[in-house]
Amino acid sequence: MRGLSALVIAVAGCLSPGAATANPVKSLYTTVDLSACKKVQRRRLRAWRCSGLAGIPVYVASGDLRQFVSVGTDADKRRAATQTLGAANSIFSRGSERATVEWRFVRRGERQLPYAIIVRFHTLSPPQSGDVLVVLKVGVRETCHVAYIDAEANADAIVLARYIADEKARSFDCRGEPLFQGAQGQGRM
Repeated sequence: MRGLSALVIAVAGCLSPGAATANPVKSLYTTVDLSACKKVQRRRLRAWRCSGLAGIPVYVASGDLRQFVSVGTDADKRRAATQTLGAANSIFSRGSERATVEWRFVRRGERQLPYAIIVRFHTLSPPQSGDVLVVLKVGVRETCHVAYIDAEANADAIVLARYIADEKARSFDCRGEPLFQGAQGQGRM
């Protein structure tokens, strides 16, 4: 009985409000729905500005069978707005104009302060297709690609993407090149 009581106390301690503040990292999802986004004029690209976490703009552009995603008040001027995968790609599943963005953030009072996002890119390089999770750094002045994870070659790809977002995105130098993380399969990135 003493062991059961200790277990109940340990579980109750994990569920207490103090335990929740010990790990301030949070994750929320927003949807990019092009029908609800504002079109932006760009030469050679079709572009949209959408609403993200806490009203932070999400910039999505398409050109040359590839898509670009960036976030921030001047998202179209950040490095991420010029970064994409080598293979033809889209953040939208075939026939859809809706995609999900996972925001990694810390909470300061009532404010949500994002430091990274994770976006799934669907690739097509005939005859192969694939899914790549792209981890992006979200900074006050810069947004850029940090890492690429082959979602089909890694059974726990989202766990790896979250780890990289939490451990590497904040300190990543956007002048550097994104890294390939985990196993790489047959699909092109």
